[in-house]
Amino acid sequence: MGCSRRCGIGMKIVSVTMMKNEENILPVKKYESVAVIGALAKKLRYQGAGSSHINAWKTVSFKKAMENKGQAFTYAPGYTLKGDGYSKKLIEEACKVAKGKKAVLVFVGLTDEFESEGFDRTHINMPKSHGMLINELAKVNENIIVVLSCGSPVKIVDWEKKTKAILNMYLPGQAGGEAAVV
Repeated sequence: MGCSRRCGIGMKIVSVTMMKNEENILPVKKYESVAVIGALAKKLRYQGAGSSHINAWKTVSFKKAMENKGQAFTYAPGYTLKGDGYSKKLIEEACKVAKGKKAVLVFVGLTDEFESEGFDRTHINMPKSHGMLINELAKVNENIIVVLSCGSPVKIVDWEKKTKAILNMYLPGQAGGEAAVV
């Protein structure tokens, strides 16, 4: 199911594909106990890299949009945005944050190092740490909601069955954070 959302100042259209929504876990109800996990929740990957890069008028990350809406949540980065992003310490911290929450929103996808202009991808994997993070979070909480940020296909078979919802935001543009919160 695909949808477009109007949000932000003026008209901003963001195309989103809901790939999975078991038990109607989405939309997350306001004021539920929520964990937001993933560096991509804080640093919105709203466009491609290289010649497609523009200077956006205003970008709002998912984390900032949640704050602006008055939604309480606990945040942990879960990985870094460099290389494969793996950090045992960040994954452990994310698992502590996720334990006992009604919903765990996990922001993963492709970073500029994995998807950009000037080189061809040789595989469809996300950074290794992203799959590892989802698998570890699923051990401490069954209410995993994955939000993908990527401009090309990615492999999800390693963790898809451990999630209740998957929302593909693609590269949503400057209003991506606001659209994900709506």
